[in-house]
Order: sequence, then structure tokens, then C-alpha cells
Amino acid sequence: MKEIKIIGSALPNIPWEDRPESSSVPLWRYSQNPIIKRNQLPDSNSIFNSAVVKFKDGFAGVFRCDDKNRRMTLHAGFSKDAV
Repeated sequence: MKEIKIIGSALPNIPWEDRPESSSVPLWRYSQNPIIKRNQLPDSNSIFNSAVVKFKDGFAGVFRCDDKNRRMTLHAGFSKDAV
């Protein structure tokens, strides 16, 4: 697939990164993933970047953090640039 076709209106402020030349998959991840590292917090065992969506004048994200006792907590984050 050499061409990307968007069906619908593109969102102008959604960060976009072209598929790497070496990739043949239809869906690829941002090269700087994960946005939040699994051990970003002193007591975190793992952090999952679940979703980032457009919200008001910026973006909102939902993240799950598992502490070292494996307790799971959901957190929300907000930014102007989705990163």
C-alpha cells in the first residue's frame, strides 16, 4: 500500500507520523511509544497508555498504572499536543 486514504474529515491537529519504509503493516505505532514509560513513577510496575483523544483545545488520555503490588488504577492526563 503506497497511498493512505482517509475516509471522512482529517483532524488537522492530530499528530501524524508516516509509516516507516521498512513496515508493511496497515497500522503502525508512534515511533516514540510508549509516551509514558512503564516505570515512570517510583511505585509503578507497569503503565499502559490506553487512549488519547481530542478534547476541548487539546487532548485527553486515559492510562492504567499497576503498582508493585499489582493494584490497578486508572488515571487521566491532558495536554496541548497529545504527547
